[in-house]
Amino acid sequence: MIDFALLIAYSWIAVPLVVAAVLIAKSVLNVKADELATIERRYIGKTMKDGRTVALPGEIGIQARILGPGLHFLVPFFQVAKKFKFLVIRDDEIGLVQAVSGAPIPSDEFMAKDVPCDTFQDGVAFLKNGGQKGPQIKMIPPGEHRINPHLFKVEIVQATTVMENEIAIVEAIAGKPIPAGKIMAETVECDLFQDGAAFLKNGGQKGPQVQVLTPGMYRINTYMFRITRQPAIVVPGGHVRMVTAMDGTQIPDGRLLADKIEGHKNFEKGDVFLANGGQKGRQIQHLMPGTYRINTRLFEVSEANPWVEVPPDGIGIVTILEGNPIIGQDNIAADEIDLKTHKNFQDPDAFIKAGGQKGLQIPVLRAGAYAVNPWFAQVRIEKMIRVEVGFCGVVNSFIGDDGVDVAGSEFKHGKIVKKGQKGIWETTLDPGLYPVNKNLQDILMVPTTNIVLNWKDETHEDHGLDQKLKTIKVRSKDGFTFNLEVSQVINISNTAAPKVIARFGTVENLISQVLEPTIGNYFRNSAQTSEALSFVEGRSERQMEARAHIERILNQYDIECVDTLIGDINPPMELMKILADRKVAEQQQEMYLMQKASEEKRQDFVKAQTAATKEEELTAARYNKEIATQVADAKVETAKGERESAKITADGEAYVLTTVGAAKADNIDKVGTAEAGVIQKKTDAMGREQFAIVQVAEHLAKNQVKIVPEILIQGSGDGAGNGSLVEALIGTELLKGRLNAVAEKTDKA
Repeated sequence: MIDFALLIAYSWIAVPLVVAAVLIAKSVLNVKADELATIERRYIGKTMKDGRTVALPGEIGIQARILGPGLHFLVPFFQVAKKFKFLVIRDDEIGLVQAVSGAPIPSDEFMAKDVPCDTFQDGVAFLKNGGQKGPQIKMIPPGEHRINPHLFKVEIVQATTVMENEIAIVEAIAGKPIPAGKIMAETVECDLFQDGAAFLKNGGQKGPQVQVLTPGMYRINTYMFRITRQPAIVVPGGHVRMVTAMDGTQIPDGRLLADKIEGHKNFEKGDVFLANGGQKGRQIQHLMPGTYRINTRLFEVSEANPWVEVPPDGIGIVTILEGNPIIGQDNIAADEIDLKTHKNFQDPDAFIKAGGQKGLQIPVLRAGAYAVNPWFAQVRIEKMIRVEVGFCGVVNSFIGDDGVDVAGSEFKHGKIVKKGQKGIWETTLDPGLYPVNKNLQDILMVPTTNIVLNWKDETHEDHGLDQKLKTIKVRSKDGFTFNLEVSQVINISNTAAPKVIARFGTVENLISQVLEPTIGNYFRNSAQTSEALSFVEGRSERQMEARAHIERILNQYDIECVDTLIGDINPPMELMKILADRKVAEQQQEMYLMQKASEEKRQDFVKAQTAATKEEELTAARYNKEIATQVADAKVETAKGERESAKITADGEAYVLTTVGAAKADNIDKVGTAEAGVIQKKTDAMGREQFAIVQVAEHLAKNQVKIVPEILIQGSGDGAGNGSLVEALIGTELLKGRLNAVAEKTDKA
């Protein structure tokens, strides 16, 4: 236990020791290696002036001076210390400083002036040198810094990093005002805005800056400069982008596009653009495919426009929007400039410097892709002129020099000039493709093959030139009205085509103004001088006469009449019947003559055939005779030998035959006499006709001859029927022959 009595006895010694220990503890300050200490002077000292909140040496208040690492002795109770860690800023960071105390910033300024103060580590120097409270121009770079937190507030921020596909646009908060009429500040040396003090010292102006930050890391005071990052301008392949400058000098009157300025590297160096006299407004230069770091506050970049692409069978007709005006009321197109001079209108500046005129251009763009500024030139894609096989193209040129008429004094219907001159060219275009500007040259197609034209209501050729031609209606001398179909074949040579076009304008006009009235009137007049039947019969003569007449007419117009053909003639029906009957009679007469000739030929053939046959038989007979003679001689010799033999045999047989024959003859005579007697009695009893019928019937039955239904016997109407039966039977050749045989046999009997 504590002995309080002892403590009380020695208190006069303990109290001073405790007080001494407390004073020593309060007077000694140990600041570590990564620390700093601020001191507050509470008593005895001067009062701070000028509204400062941080005191200078000798003044009461929080001192601007700081204590670094180590042991420090303080006056107890008069000086109070407070320790802080060092301010640490990494490599990709900066420290933005605001002074809590100091002189006020002038009303027309936004940033405190830069004063020497060991990068804000010497607060006393900052205040003594007139440091101003508020945002400071200087920044604290990466590292460890001993900053009095009572005097300076430090905001640690990331350094400005611009990525590879980005740019950063800068706007200054402090600086001089931009001159009237300008929207962009003038460029001053300031280490790309990393040295704010140099920016102000060199006359930097507040507002949007011309320079941009390209990819990289920058230590920029964002209290003084506002940084806006945005993607770089990218022009994709096959495209262009146009540029409009928001600042610069004025474009001259009468011009639409600004003059080309050199050295600004595709508008990436805006300061060079302005310094070299760049004009604000639409620029004559355009951006080709690529990536560009352009200040979009100074230059407005349009959306990407595709290149002009001309297909293989097309052309690009160009109209220029900038340049000198076209001189001359008769000129409808600008003077021609060699395409190589301005690279096919892709170099507008070269076009302007060469004296190019705005308006429709004579040259055309051929197949390919062209990076043309659409603010400078408009390109319209059209198909090439195609001259088909069987045609020629007559050129009517609206441009060129006034040439001499080569058609001759006899041709009074237009001016024919040489190729390249103004007017209708004497030289035509053969089949193929031609890059012709149809706004400056009119190409009229003329068929060079034979043209068939039909005057028929329902028949028209594919070319359609006879679409309006109708069947010709004529009236004959004898008052008959009928329709006539005609086909006319013409030919226009390529040498005559220019004259035809100069005279008529088109082939359609030629047909309507010459051929249609000529052919129609000719056949109407021809029909009125002839009777209808005669007109129809004389068709061939009419066709030849028409061709001769029309040929004379067409020769006057440089057109070849190939042929005139009369098609169907549709006369009245009564005439058609007469013609048909006559034609049938003629055909029959011809047929009879042909049959007669054929019969005569047949007879001649039969005679010749018979003669040939008989001649063959005669020859055969001759050979047969000789053969027979030889055979007969052989038989004679044989017969002689056989005769002797036969004679002996015959003598024997003769005796037998004589005896037997006499017996048979006597028998036949007796039998015949008996049969004749019987027949005579039957005939007397039945009559000759009735006996014949009985004999016929027996014969028919014996030989199975059919009478019904092959033989139809009808009665004669006498009721007996006998006579009709006999007549029917006697009427056949079979019965007649049989009856004759019976009668002969009876007679013999």
